Amino acid sequence: MTAPLDGIRVLDFTRYQQGPYATVMLGDMGAEVWKVEEPNSGDYGRRLWRDPDGFTGFWEALNRGKKSVAIDLRKPEGVELALRLAELCDVVVENFRPGTMDAWGLSYDALRARNGKLIYAQATGWGTKGPMARQPSFDQVAQAYSGFAQHAGGGPGARPEIPVPGIADQSGAMNLAFGIMTALFARERTGLGQKVEVSLLGTQLALQAPEIQHTLHTGVHRQREFRASPTVGHYECADGRWVMVVGIDQKFWPRMARALNLDHLENDPRFARGWGRWANRTELEPLVEAAFRSAPAAHWLARLNEHDHPAALVQSYEDLASSEQIAANNYIVEQDHPTFGPTKVVGLHIQLSETPGRTGAPPPALGNFTEGALAAIGVPSERIAELAAAGVVALGE
Repeated sequence: MTAPLDGIRVLDFTRYQQGPYATVMLGDMGAEVWKVEEPNSGDYGRRLWRDPDGFTGFWEALNRGKKSVAIDLRKPEGVELALRLAELCDVVVENFRPGTMDAWGLSYDALRARNGKLIYAQATGWGTKGPMARQPSFDQVAQAYSGFAQHAGGGPGARPEIPVPGIADQSGAMNLAFGIMTALFARERTGLGQKVEVSLLGTQLALQAPEIQHTLHTGVHRQREFRASPTVGHYECADGRWVMVVGIDQKFWPRMARALNLDHLENDPRFARGWGRWANRTELEPLVEAAFRSAPAAHWLARLNEHDHPAALVQSYEDLASSEQIAANNYIVEQDHPTFGPTKVVGLHIQLSETPGRTGAPPPALGNFTEGALAAIGVPSERIAELAAAGVVALGE
């Protein structure tokens, strides 16, 4: 059975996180991804989070399923090789600071001149226009500037927080993959390539669209608290585990009250309606807290499930490995790693019934496909050896 992007070839100039995860997603859907790396040391992600045994979850998660082509883009011969490789590809992806690829002679216009059907996808920090376009940026910078860090900390006046380092990068990667897929779909209709632009800043704004629109319309910033309301938040149970309940609809209040053996509060005038529960939260929350503390988390989850109330155990990453729900959907799968043996990896979160994707193989050794890529554009083996000796390319083992 073919994957949906079988036959699509991606020339991947990305590094760090936003760009690489986008091309992982394309590779999982069947695209052949040629990752262009600096010959001497490769993508900096190879060294991030490195454990004593050499394993780096950062590199492994963001570069599976790719083939490494080690070319020095600071040398004219390397740039010419990259241009020729682009002629064979459907998509080029890069996440350098705006202007970097242009300075190397690898601009959208230069690549389009070689391949008019090419999709050129550019991931940036700030967007390609405006006074900050060429400033450096990383994930946490985008979280700060976009309002995300301030909102996560509790709003104006509160200490800003970065709740999840990498969320701007990962969500930006998903947007980038979506943009590339949209452009490929348009090319099927028009035959034309085009440029795709996605930024960390733009993605962070999209993630917060309801909050931003509310604030800009009302002038009031919704405050963040430990619990949004007595019926929406975390509660600690007798065994020290926490349960999240989300009763945002009026229909859930009777279910929650009955599940927690608080039936006597169901029609209490103070709590019967949402506005009352909010206005009288200092009276209601201690009663709910006491109920949860009276039994273990498993007991309350069973009760809440019996009453069809949205709830979940608050889990750690370690908990995920034994989750039947996650296993049933192949959200975490085991893969045989050539160096580290059986390794658990995050599987595909987008699943197709007729043309399913597949979890990519472990990441490549630096330059493992340099020779194969250059042979594909007709570079003789003797010339490949000369380029390697001159440091223009690196050949993998």
